[in-house]
Amino acid sequence: MGQLAEAISARLQQGRQERDAQAGGVEREPDVLVGTIGFVAGADHCIAFNEDDAAEIEQADVPIWGIRFTVLTTDRVAMAKARGASYASCTIDEAQADAALDPEFDIVVRLLDTDMDEATLRALARFGPTALAPAPQFPLSLRDGANMQRLQMLTGIPLAILCPIDVSASDLEILRNAGLGCMLLARGATSEDVAAVKQKIARLPARAVE
Repeated sequence: MGQLAEAISARLQQGRQERDAQAGGVEREPDVLVGTIGFVAGADHCIAFNEDDAAEIEQADVPIWGIRFTVLTTDRVAMAKARGASYASCTIDEAQADAALDPEFDIVVRLLDTDMDEATLRALARFGPTALAPAPQFPLSLRDGANMQRLQMLTGIPLAILCPIDVSASDLEILRNAGLGCMLLARGATSEDVAAVKQKIARLPARAVE
């Protein structure tokens, strides 16, 4: 289990332990990791979409960060680890199967189709990706909401979603209840945006599904 997986697991566990905090008038810590494209102060993790992003993140010495690859091989995993990255994002077609076998490096699999058949989803889960990243439209449709729930029910793998900076509390609640483990704000987010989204998550009711 790599750094991103450990952080998601710890945050989910924290959320379960603090489920009654709001009832006592205490605002909970957000039980979802909030990330950004490139370095933004206050983010729990970040990802590099290009070399400029990577250089900025390395200079900031961010503890949990990743690289978005178009093709992921074991050589590229080794390269990313050498640079200090802890995870990579790629599609199911872009990653070589053996690249997912490194126990110290996390893989976030981007799903271009949330209607993947059950057998394929269950088979994908056997490779142990840290998170699945479908790409719903916002505001969420009922179909996308149902598909997020379906992914969680079939795989048990946390979701990682790219969200607009002004994502609504209602959409966050739907995603969080469907198994959102980490999210990524669209490019251009500021530290104030990160803080605002974390506050929205912290103020959500306890998870409907545990």
